[in-house]
Amino acid sequence: MTAMGIRRKVSIFIGTAQGVMGAFATVFAYVLYHNFFNVQEVFNVPAQDVVLYMLIFIVFGSLSIISGLFLVNEQ
Repeated sequence: MTAMGIRRKVSIFIGTAQGVMGAFATVFAYVLYHNFFNVQEVFNVPAQDVVLYMLIFIVFGSLSIISGLFLVNEQ
């Protein structure tokens, strides 16, 4: 197995993991906003800060998904 083959497989693995983490962050932002499973009380998040945390998670999730897609589609 060549170095490029190993590099390609590691790149696909890391890109997929990064995309999955981004998807989980985006889903967690949705769960936090709609307070499913009483997440706001569990993490002690004040109601006025929920939108800020949601924005942070969505931005992090989107950037992670985009970066993961770039890694997977690397030529």
